[in-house]
Amino acid sequence: MNRIADDFIKDVASGMRDQDLEKKYGISGKKLMLSKAAARDIIAQRGLQRNPIRRKVKAQELLRDVQANLDDDALMEKYVLTRRELQSALRQLIRLGLATPLELSKRLSITESQVAEAFEEMGKAIKELD
Repeated sequence: MNRIADDFIKDVASGMRDQDLEKKYGISGKKLMLSKAAARDIIAQRGLQRNPIRRKVKAQELLRDVQANLDDDALMEKYVLTRRELQSALRQLIRLGLATPLELSKRLSITESQVAEAFEEMGKAIKELD
């Protein structure tokens, strides 16, 4: 990795504000968001290499943050997760019955079986209303 990328990763890890990152690296908007997400993934991977213990995320706390409309970047930062780990945690909310695939559809790359399950749940709910 080159020196500028390493510096960017260190600055993201230190919590540098977006405005300061924009000014220092001359990037903004979508490019900044994508670069920060990539940096967070690298930071998390490096953290996993140093500490192979899996992080535990409290399902109820994550659910509250999702319901409070925290965006994915904020969730990844708060819980120190990679994008893949966040997706896994959100799917765990579904497996635990705390959320439905439909509720998390905007955040997840939903599989066909999950979409079918959501429609089945909706059908059951409609029948119950009749």
